[in-house]
Amino acid sequence: MPHAIPSALVTEEGRSVCFRLQGKYFELSYAELRSLLGLPPGRRGVGITIDQNRLQFEFPADKQTVELSAAQLYRRLARQAASKA
Repeated sequence: MPHAIPSALVTEEGRSVCFRLQGKYFELSYAELRSLLGLPPGRRGVGITIDQNRLQFEFPADKQTVELSAAQLYRRLARQAASKA
């Protein structure tokens, strides 16, 4: 079975971010995304670039950029989901 390419969608005027990674769907608030990426709270605004299995998050309001693999993001999201359960 071919491996699905990761995807992301910013919704609700930047309040929510949806991901499809390894065939699973995740939805995060903007604050949860920043926390997941190890960033402090900040003003809304994110650009997401996906290149193969690399995701780059750009936060222009505070000039922050975070890059990680889809596998790294998936592990972080899975850990977060397990801690909520």
